[in-house]
Amino acid sequence: MVDDATAVELWGRVIHGFQATNRRLHAEMRYDFDLNEAEAETLLELHRQPEHRAKLSFLAKGAGFSTGGFTKIADKLSNRGLAVRVACEEDRRVSYLGLTEGGLEMASALTAAVANANRRHFIDVLGEEQACQVATAMTYLYRANSV
Repeated sequence: MVDDATAVELWGRVIHGFQATNRRLHAEMRYDFDLNEAEAETLLELHRQPEHRAKLSFLAKGAGFSTGGFTKIADKLSNRGLAVRVACEEDRRVSYLGLTEGGLEMASALTAAVANANRRHFIDVLGEEQACQVATAMTYLYRANSV
């Protein structure tokens, strides 16, 4: 059995490694694209979605915001001409956020930049096999601990 000090230290090492790498990745995205973390994550998520649009509630949850709190992010992306709100025809309570043509161009460039940054700061540092193991382990943790 792992002793208390080791149990605390193991998780601390995971967190420190993640936070340092995540800060570096997001600093590059801020510099290259003038996007904060939530804006970048939203564009990346929309880029992955069919028709490049998703429900605001889905995007808010993924970004760790309430739907109301996510409104500012949607507004910023809309004001920059990167996204547009679309009402659901079947349910007036539901709104979508979709990429504009300019948003799709930026999301494509952002996806390529994030992939390259992940290669430099994560995959190349650990090697492909160990990077896959870390990702798999984090998936298990996510499934076991998300509510």
